[in-house]
Amino acid sequence: MKRTIFFILILFFAGNVQAAARDNGPGAPVVFLLASGDTASVWSIERDDVVYLSLTDFLKPLHLPAIVNDSTGKVECLIARQLVRFTENNPFIVITDRVTNTATVYQMPCRALRRNGEFFIPAFALVPLYKSTADQDLAFDAARMVLKQGPPSAFQNDITGIQIEKKLNGSLITILARKKLGDVECWLKPDGWLFVTVTAATADTDALDATKPAGAVRKVLAFQSPTSLQLTFRVTADVVQAEASNDPGSNNLLISLRTRSEEEKKEMIKKQESARQSADDQRDRWKLDVIVIDAGHGGKDPGAIGVAGTREKDVALAVALRLGQLIEKNLKDVKVVYTRKTDEFIELYRRTQIANEVGGKLFISIHCNSMAHKPSRANGFEIYLLRPSRSEEAVAIASRENSVIQLEEGYEERYRKLTEEEFIIVTMAQSAYMKYSELFAESAAGSMGRWLKIKNSGVKQAGFYVLVGASMPNVLVELGYLSNRTEEQFLRSQDGQKKLAESLFRGVRDYKYKYEQALKEGITEDTQ
Repeated sequence: MKRTIFFILILFFAGNVQAAARDNGPGAPVVFLLASGDTASVWSIERDDVVYLSLTDFLKPLHLPAIVNDSTGKVECLIARQLVRFTENNPFIVITDRVTNTATVYQMPCRALRRNGEFFIPAFALVPLYKSTADQDLAFDAARMVLKQGPPSAFQNDITGIQIEKKLNGSLITILARKKLGDVECWLKPDGWLFVTVTAATADTDALDATKPAGAVRKVLAFQSPTSLQLTFRVTADVVQAEASNDPGSNNLLISLRTRSEEEKKEMIKKQESARQSADDQRDRWKLDVIVIDAGHGGKDPGAIGVAGTREKDVALAVALRLGQLIEKNLKDVKVVYTRKTDEFIELYRRTQIANEVGGKLFISIHCNSMAHKPSRANGFEIYLLRPSRSEEAVAIASRENSVIQLEEGYEERYRKLTEEEFIIVTMAQSAYMKYSELFAESAAGSMGRWLKIKNSGVKQAGFYVLVGASMPNVLVELGYLSNRTEEQFLRSQDGQKKLAESLFRGVRDYKYKYEQALKEGITEDTQ
């Protein structure tokens, strides 16, 4: 009783607001011929050749309740078992089924208007909405400004059923209709869903959902909106074309589904197998099966000299050999190639050349750091990527490591093109491998940081000549500072070299897992 009184009060106040609106704005009455034989009047306004009907006037003779929320600018009305919500200056309608509590959103081509507190809805949207939700016929004659409600028993849906027949080259879907249907859109998506939208049509969606699948159709779903009916079909993967046409001998709509011929199927299978084989070949090609370990300096090039006389070339070689042994022992499917296994001088350009010749999939160049003034407090390991330097410190370190080219015969000619501009071009050429260079650098830095007491100075970038030309992911590892007394002692000790190699190996192992997971998922760079 309280709820009934509440709705009566709402409609009473809405009527007062409506009167004020009519006193202050243009409009025209629409005659509403009810199925009961009674007549009512619905106020209308026209904007941009669109007739809008007063929602209050429309609902009142139908004895349908409505609630207006001024704070949100919304109105809710109850039609059959559907709760319908309009929002002022908004084209969206929200329809909630009170039984299932499921909500559906539809978009009108025009916005709902509100004039002096009263809601006005486009007639071309309100009429089919009422027809589909109330399951009752309703027609609007815009020329005569007449709304006519038919008796419930007289209402019949436009679409009465769906028939599916299997044909030699596909399937034929017949949409049974009582009248000539309006505009039809037919869209076949590559993922196997066919969407057919029929404008200004109604149907019993539950009955259509129960359509028995056949032929190339696996499932039928129907969705009713105020302005259209959408039919969704799940079709088999061999459906390659869908066309809609009107049956010349009836009101029915015909949807022709063409499936692949046997020859087309064979050709598709052949292409799929070829693509699969190509993907397998690519994975095999880029499988992490060769790791190249480069011990920095060597022979006539001692590299940096520590406070106590430790030579960089000796530490680099010792750690490189230990790392290689760990990889060979624990990663049986990986071949290790060294740019040097003894105390010999190898030109910088030759190191990546060796890596490319053996088909390396990862290039690790091992070095030790140092400061010009010894002893120094600088400490920590660093991992470098080949990119133009961003800091003076990185520039200085790269300059020291690159100075070894002066020990090579003919170095002036060999490296003269590596100007700053040319170096940027060289690093861009390695962009295909940068993603995985970064991945290894992060894995190695993380592992060394966890297992060593040496400070983790992180991943950096600089222009190291030794990395130029590597056709694979590549990094340069600075194990620590020989110019730091404490760090030099750790770097030259067998225990320190063992721990450095073990922590680097764990980084290699982690990287290998991540890298090969990426290969399986097919997300490697296209250039690879």
